[in-house]
Amino acid sequence: MKTKAFLILIACICSVSCMATQKINHFTISQQDMLNRLLEYLVIESGSEEVPQGYPMTEGQRQMAEKLSADAKSLKAQVTLTEWGYVYVSIPSNIKREVPTIGVSCHLDYTPEAPGKGIKPKVIKYQGGVIELGHGIIDPATPKGADLPNLIGKTIIHSDGTTLLGGDDKNGCAIVMSVIETVQKKGFKHGPLQFVFCPNEDIGLAALKIDTTYFNPDILIDVDAGGGKQVAVSNFTAREIVVRFVGQDAHPSEAKKQHLGDALAAASTFIARVPLQYRPENTEGKQGYIHPWNMERTDDKLTYTVSTRIRYFDQKEGEEFDKIIRDNILYVQQSFPYVTTKVTRDILQYDNVEYTMHPQSISLLKKAAERCGIELSLEDLRAGTTASMFCAKGLRGGLSIFSGQHNEHSVQEYSVLEEMYDAYILLLTMIDEITIK
Repeated sequence: MKTKAFLILIACICSVSCMATQKINHFTISQQDMLNRLLEYLVIESGSEEVPQGYPMTEGQRQMAEKLSADAKSLKAQVTLTEWGYVYVSIPSNIKREVPTIGVSCHLDYTPEAPGKGIKPKVIKYQGGVIELGHGIIDPATPKGADLPNLIGKTIIHSDGTTLLGGDDKNGCAIVMSVIETVQKKGFKHGPLQFVFCPNEDIGLAALKIDTTYFNPDILIDVDAGGGKQVAVSNFTAREIVVRFVGQDAHPSEAKKQHLGDALAAASTFIARVPLQYRPENTEGKQGYIHPWNMERTDDKLTYTVSTRIRYFDQKEGEEFDKIIRDNILYVQQSFPYVTTKVTRDILQYDNVEYTMHPQSISLLKKAAERCGIELSLEDLRAGTTASMFCAKGLRGGLSIFSGQHNEHSVQEYSVLEEMYDAYILLLTMIDEITIK
């Protein structure tokens, strides 16, 4: 009898899951609709620039923001396009009980690290082997093509090999706009929803002008991770510290009498005192690092400026790194009394989302993935995300989910439509799941 009761219970669970999935499928758009949307977005040249010239920094970003704003307005959504090039979409709850606000973010620019003028997207049904781009190839026998053997039969979008594709993060834009279209359909039940399309993410400034009046959700989901089914649930906290060493000139033979201040030696000592075990090449997994990565000299040869990256997952390790930096500065000041040592920059660039993530975030993700039949890979990301940039501005931490991007920031970049569609279904299921008592 116990076995029979157990089987009945399992059958009921499966039946409920199936019904829940069917409920979502009733509202979904087609993969072809998503592809058409993506192709419209890819040809807009919305690359960001290395050197800030304004905000947003390029006319193409403004064009992309206007396109996204128009698309959301055509779906009868409440839209705000700011002077800074952010597009905010707000959709009020249509259920009676209170549930956490879900916010979804992505970015509308692409990187300046690869050519981005004259993007010509090509769509293929991948049948295996080398992908001929027109100018170059993607070879499954090389690191750039390592994912291809698992993608036979999938729809792949790539450039002609002279430019990047821009799927980082036009994929996210197409996915998020498709979610907005779907939840706007009559009968789709949801709690309060907030969406934001950000400029300048690929130069690390997506959160610089974020307006929490329009975007400050309880549960944040960033749509900007790679291919496969990866979801970043934690990431590095990132600090940048810049220290200036200003010396005094003197002839070496009279250095002691004339109070030589050797700024080069002082800066080099500061760098050399970073413990070797904390250098980036000696760390992995959730181990943090201290990386003095650049030293610049002024024309007078008396001033040297050292830029240092600090990365960590664990706050206690971050405190330890901070003590090392302070101790190194103190040691240099004592050892080189005629060199002026000053910290000119110490900023939090992005923060570990795990510290402030809403307690329902991961359980909601897992329940939705189970309903969808998607097997996720939860990752601790040795990098930052848009969500982590938001954290540094005081917003809650959030997940960063897969969006079908491959070989980002290169002319061998490509996107996978089926992975994008899975991300779309996962988001819709999370939005639906939170309404279930």
